[in-house]
Amino acid sequence: MLNVSTTTVSNVIHGKTKEVSPANVERIRKVLDEYDYMPNINARNLASNRSKIIGMVVKVNGKENPFKDQFFGELLGAVEDRVRSRGYNLMVYALNDVRQVQKFILSWNMDGLVTCGFVEGEISYLQERYKKPIVIIDDYDTNDLERCINIRLEDKKAAYEMTKYVIGCGHKKIAFLADNNVNLDHQRFLGYCQAMDEAGLFGSEENFLKICPGNRGEKNNLDELYEKSFAYTAIICSSDYYAAMLLNTFQDRGRKIPDDISVTGFDDVEYASLVRPALTTVRQDIQEKGLVAVDMLVKMLEENPKDMDTLVVLPTQMVIRDSVKRING
Repeated sequence: MLNVSTTTVSNVIHGKTKEVSPANVERIRKVLDEYDYMPNINARNLASNRSKIIGMVVKVNGKENPFKDQFFGELLGAVEDRVRSRGYNLMVYALNDVRQVQKFILSWNMDGLVTCGFVEGEISYLQERYKKPIVIIDDYDTNDLERCINIRLEDKKAAYEMTKYVIGCGHKKIAFLADNNVNLDHQRFLGYCQAMDEAGLFGSEENFLKICPGNRGEKNNLDELYEKSFAYTAIICSSDYYAAMLLNTFQDRGRKIPDDISVTGFDDVEYASLVRPALTTVRQDIQEKGLVAVDMLVKMLEENPKDMDTLVVLPTQMVIRDSVKRING
């Protein structure tokens, strides 16, 4: 139609216009718009052996729907937005068993992966079967793996500072609550223990309160946690999600927060400031975590640099609100 080569048209479609005259660029784009032309992505991918698909794999770890937790919703939104802006497509897979992921990633010939929620040994298992770049969010067992970049927080330090703050408010009987004691929750528990030990209060697993993930067995578990809570004046929670659950459970049963018991969270998701009392918590930039994960992965895919940092540690900030009572005057 335009009496130009297919290479010239292809260059304009893909934005490579340096060697195409402005007049031809304008003519080609006009016809592309007129016919609503869209390149055949499958054909292009077959020719290049690239799918332009990035997979996001979320380990469920007992949660029926991890995206109920606003942390995962915010993270997914940030990852999807950045993947699209970098010219890729995103596929999301939530799983309970790491062995389920092999068919998913290999069937779609994914260019790279972002993982979240994996625990000790699971990334090693995955990498043995998938030889392309992986960016891991919040894992502490992957420092020496090839083709992997780890993005996480100063989890131990953040929990240490929060526990130290609660101790400084006069609390001595303090528990730590999470749905497991591995990976990042273990690091946060270690930070809690360090602050307790330094204050002569002896943090130990006796003061580790386990909450059922998601809503599996939730009512009986929350009833049990309510009874156990009378042994403490404060509870350090591993997430805002669980802290909000405690607020509701305790207040529905007549306990006042923070007058009867203090509660802290971790993440500073949107509802941490909306619940009452507003949560004292640890803020992390969930949006930034997702954006950095995609940018690092795309850099590995497109530049394959030899000297990339394999560990990115993002900062946290303590946010003081209304859920901790000062009992030392």
